[in-house]
Parts: sequence; C-alpha cells; structure tokens
Amino acid sequence: MKDKALTLAALIFVICLPLTGDEAEYAKIRTALRQLAPLVGSWDTVWSFYDKDGVTKEVGRTQVSYVLDETYLELVVDRHNPAKPARTKKMITFITYNPRTEKYDSTYFYSRWALRVTETGDFDDEDQEFRTRALIPLEDGKRDENVRTITSLKDPNRLVHNHYSRYSDEQTERRDLEIVMTRAK
Repeated sequence: MKDKALTLAALIFVICLPLTGDEAEYAKIRTALRQLAPLVGSWDTVWSFYDKDGVTKEVGRTQVSYVLDETYLELVVDRHNPAKPARTKKMITFITYNPRTEKYDSTYFYSRWALRVTETGDFDDEDQEFRTRALIPLEDGKRDENVRTITSLKDPNRLVHNHYSRYSDEQTERRDLEIVMTRAK
C-alpha cells in the first residue's frame, strides 16, 4: 500500500510540473500563427460535399480564436443541413506551428466520432494559401486515406477551403469538400 501511495505521489508531482517550451520556439510559433491571422474571427460557412450522387450543402458557423497563450488557433465548428437545422454536427480543430519540424500541425476532433485526424502543412506566403496533408489509416475501417487541403487566405473576408482525398485502392484523387467562409457581421 505504501508503494502505491509513493507511486501515486510521484505521478501527481510529474503531472503538475510545468511544461513549457523554449522562449525562442514560442516566438517562432507565434510568428508562424500570425500568418494564419486572417482565420481569426467569426464566420458564416457554406459546406459543399461532392460525391458520386452530386453535391450536398450544409451551412454553419465557425469561430476561430487564439488559445493557450497564442500557441494554438482553435476552430469551433457547428454545421447542419438547412432542411434539418436541429441536427447539428460539431468539430473542434487546433492548429499550431511546430518549430522543430518547421511545419504546421492541424488536429481535428469530431462530435459523435472517436477518430482524431492530424494533418501537417505549410503556409505559402506568395499564394496566401495554407496547405496540409495527412494519411488516415483505415479511415473507413478497411482502407487508408490520403488527404490534402488548400485554404485560400487571399480575401480576408471570404476564405475558401478545399479538401481532396484518395483511398489506398484508388488511382485518382477527388475533391470531397469546399467550404466558403464569409466573415460574420
């Protein structure tokens, strides 16, 4: 019993230790996240899902803000089919910059689904585009999925996000989704 108490005390001590990054790394994170500053704010969104049967539209609201001492951007998403506004789908995304890999990391968390997706990407300053890529193992329970996104930040009042994917048994990439984000008034 005494050993368990000591182990628990040691675990609590380790958990409570402050986890802080190097100040130079923190400065790099903040500088990189400023490139994505056009994302910050409240957005009205139109989601266009493309599949073999056509296009399905959803609408919603996305709130983007800096969190954790400006170490992350948090995107809180709420969307629904206009014909069924009570049946909402929610998602939270966290974006940060990893100064060690010199890449952005975006991690998505979904309501009603335990899958967590992390993409890695870059910001193209010339084109004003945030681009990410990921491999999602067994995304549909059977196949791996390669995904990539391009988010255009050219117009600070109207952002366009495109999502492309290809399953491991497919030869051709397809556009699955376009989200048009218009700054809410």
